[in-house]
Amino acid sequence: MAEKKVTMRQIAKACGCSLATVSYALNHSGQGKISSATRLRVIDAAKRLNYPTTRTTRGKKNRAAILVTRLEGESTGRRLHLADLAMELEAELRKLDIPSVILRLGNLVEDWRKILAVSPSVIFVLDGGCRAVAHVNPPCVTPIIFVDCDNTDPLYYKILPDYPSLFLQAREQLGSEDLFLVAEPVRSGQLMTLLTQDFEPGDVFFRSGKESLPAFLEAHRGRKGVVVGDLLGVEVCGMFPPEDLAVICSLDTPGLFPAPVTRLPAPNREKAKAAAAVASDLLTLDYDPAQGNRILVCGDFSGNG
Repeated sequence: MAEKKVTMRQIAKACGCSLATVSYALNHSGQGKISSATRLRVIDAAKRLNYPTTRTTRGKKNRAAILVTRLEGESTGRRLHLADLAMELEAELRKLDIPSVILRLGNLVEDWRKILAVSPSVIFVLDGGCRAVAHVNPPCVTPIIFVDCDNTDPLYYKILPDYPSLFLQAREQLGSEDLFLVAEPVRSGQLMTLLTQDFEPGDVFFRSGKESLPAFLEAHRGRKGVVVGDLLGVEVCGMFPPEDLAVICSLDTPGLFPAPVTRLPAPNREKAKAAAAVASDLLTLDYDPAQGNRILVCGDFSGNG
């Protein structure tokens, strides 16, 4: 006689919690705020009872939705960066036999039913905030992984460049503690804070169309600075001495920049590998919820020294 599969209801009974809590814990969902201790208790019970993972026993093939967020007036550089990141992620998921659909969206809540129409087993959000997840209808019970984003919500995995290490490398290689920052705008408020926390307000420029990049660079002539973004780095190199710049690069195109530029890699390829690995772990419950869910990715600096 075939052994009956363990259900979420049985896990809820074993943990003394609600069925919804079990669903949130196992699916790494943002709906229903649960503590790390509760999540750990649910995961432990699921493993102990041999709860079947998504990949092995639910009768449907896993599928990923890769959500590329839009910004009004966004630059070509931002579009290229996110398109490359989405394609790298699609390639890494394919290696895991997880097909994916890339969707461009401006508003998660408004586009939620379009996302659900592809029946994703896991959702990746590229450069987006997490607050909208609490307002989607029907509620989200699918794992969500944020890439090139940051947030303080303990329910989500975040994959992003190790900006503190990158900025430290920029200061060391440029030989200056007093740097300015030029970057594309980001949707994640927490990421904005991470990017700017070590710079004076007057030394930060986010391309928005409201201020002049040439004027900002002219005001900082004689200083040294760091640029976040490949195409933006190329643009700044045309207006500022390249030897005074460090560019944080995500594309695998070293020939874009003149030789004097300091290149600091934060490769989309490595972020995609990390995000795909997290997805695999979540779908098979092969992860420890007690460990950190904020993964910082940094490249190899050896080519600059």
